[in-house]
Amino acid sequence: MNFDITHVHQLIRELEGLDESLKGAMISAFDVRYRTFANTVQFFPHPFTPVSITGTHCDLNCKHCSTHYLEHMADASSNSLFNIAKNLAAKGEKGVLLSGGSRLDGSVPTYDHREIISSIKSLFNLKISAHTGLINRDQALKLKGYGLDMALVDIIGSRNTINEVYGLSKTPLDYDNTLSHLFKLGISLAPHIIVGLHGGVLDGEFKALEIVRKYDPDVVVIVIFIPTQGTDYEDVQKPEITDVIRVITSAREMFPSTPLSLSCVRPGGRYRSMLDKCALLAGVDRVAVPSRQCYRTARELGLTINEINNMCCSYGEDI
Repeated sequence: MNFDITHVHQLIRELEGLDESLKGAMISAFDVRYRTFANTVQFFPHPFTPVSITGTHCDLNCKHCSTHYLEHMADASSNSLFNIAKNLAAKGEKGVLLSGGSRLDGSVPTYDHREIISSIKSLFNLKISAHTGLINRDQALKLKGYGLDMALVDIIGSRNTINEVYGLSKTPLDYDNTLSHLFKLGISLAPHIIVGLHGGVLDGEFKALEIVRKYDPDVVVIVIFIPTQGTDYEDVQKPEITDVIRVITSAREMFPSTPLSLSCVRPGGRYRSMLDKCALLAGVDRVAVPSRQCYRTARELGLTINEINNMCCSYGEDI
């Protein structure tokens, strides 16, 4: 169908389970989104392959993860990072996501692999994204030195969450400083706001957005906490969708001209379907691994869908 902003407003007003103030925030946020991104939405069905440079090892034992997510990454500790990248390039991949377990200082030590990462970039022309964790200036210089294209940084705005979930004796200022180091070196930033990280409830997400706003990010990515089997948080509730929408609408108002992406990391099933629908109505302009409901909602809204394959949602269609 053809796009009609009044139709979007009507669909928001008809949503069940949301109070009128939240619906009003969604209408306002969508209008902000429309002024910059018009009626176009970018879908990323096949994101970069994540590669763990530490295998399944992590010096932390975070309550939300307990190394579970490392188990689903390509293992560069037992396989050559060079060969993994070579195979990805041969399959037509456009980039790679470097990740891994954290050290006790909170950093993800991709900076220890400067030479091989530099050669991967020059030989295979792959975009290099990396989860950095908390880093100091010297570590940031090493990332710059190997040619990091995009820094993916989880920003935590609550000291309590940092201490309780990660077990780190750090504060939000350390996350602020991490962005500052990267920003001063001219490294592109894709800050990640994790909604509900503290056991499914909000704790510091809006503070995290305030930190991010100081550094002109290339994109802001909204991640949704997933209660995961085998972790301390396996039995807690998923974040309330209303809480997620509050974070998304706030992010859109705070970043009116910055791409706002819904991460591939979010719960599945009916929750995902409802979330994807609400996220589109709340102002996101990018969605990683969209659900069928996401496609249906986009078409119902009259949005023009641009599918971008083999690309991380931190990058736009012009890469």
